This record gives sequence, structure tokens and C-alpha cells, in this order.
Amino acid sequence: MKADQLQDMLLTLRFEMRRAFGLPGLLGALVIGAAAIVCASTPSVDAGTREMHEMQDPARVARTGNAHHRAGERSEPADAVVLDTLPGLFPGFTQSASDIAVIFAQARDSNLTLGSAEYQVTTEAGAPFTRYQVLLPVKDQYSAIRHFLAAVLNNVPNAALQAIHVERPAVDGNILDARVRFELIYRTAQP
Repeated sequence: MKADQLQDMLLTLRFEMRRAFGLPGLLGALVIGAAAIVCASTPSVDAGTREMHEMQDPARVARTGNAHHRAGERSEPADAVVLDTLPGLFPGFTQSASDIAVIFAQARDSNLTLGSAEYQVTTEAGAPFTRYQVLLPVKDQYSAIRHFLAAVLNNVPNAALQAIHVERPAVDGNILDARVRFELIYRTAQP
């Protein structure tokens, strides 16, 4: 069979298919063909992914908690190791004074007007963490408040923004009254 004959036969087949199924039918057949190709290539991609997971450093996998689990299986010893090491990643409560100093320094760097802060320490019995809540009244423009929040969260890794309440005292003003509540997390001293 020569190339010209093959080309004529494929052209005839295309015209006959288009006449029988129309343009939407041909597009549907094309989509089905593409789906079949994707389904055929999925096992090789899946096998490559499995090989990459097997080549990872087992100590790093256990340390980060990203152990490869099969569907429905749980690696409870690895999860327990990761959970046992989690409190050790947080600073002790003795660092709270320096964290508060960093928060005030960030407010000073952002040129914020701070009111008197309220503090509350919460420790649940048997819990591995102590929570230190700091409620700060802030008065300034939106951009300065936003810069302050970002600076605190970037410089105090154990801080979480729990709540922010913003009011605009004057309709035409650009100065906002905000109440910002940070929660600082510390590990509880083990006996």
C-alpha cells in the first residue's frame, strides 16, 4: 500500500465519519480517545510516584510526618513519634517577655498608637501547651495596622492572630480603632 493510497483511504474515512456522526460526534470521539490515552499512561505515572516515595530518606519522612500510607492504612507509631516531638518545637514560657517586647517593637516600627494591653495566661491540666493571650487596642490607618499584623506573625513564629475587631469612629476619617488579640503558644514545662 502506497502513501497516496493510505492518505486517500484516511481522507475517505474522515469524510464518512463526519457524514455519519457530524462534527460534535467527531469531537466526542477525539475526547474519548484522549481520555483513553490518559488512562493508559496513569499506571506508569503512578509507578514513578511510588518509586520516588520509596527513594526518600526514611528518617526525614518520619521526622516530617509525611510517611507514605496506603489507602486505609495508618502508621500509628510514626504518627505518635511526630506528635511527641511537636511540643518540643515551641519555646518555653520564659520566652514570653521577649515575645511581648518583639510585638511592641513591631508596633513602634509601624508607628502605631497602642492603648493599654490586656493579658491572660491559660494552661489546661495535662495539656502540653500554655496559651498566652494578648489583647491590644490599636489606633491608626488600615495599612499601618495590616503591616503591624504581618510583622508580628513573621517575627514571632509561635504567635497566632485570634481576632481583630475594627471600627471607624468617623465616617470621613481614615483612622481606625482596632482591637487585636494574639495568642502566643508555649510548651508546658514537663515535670
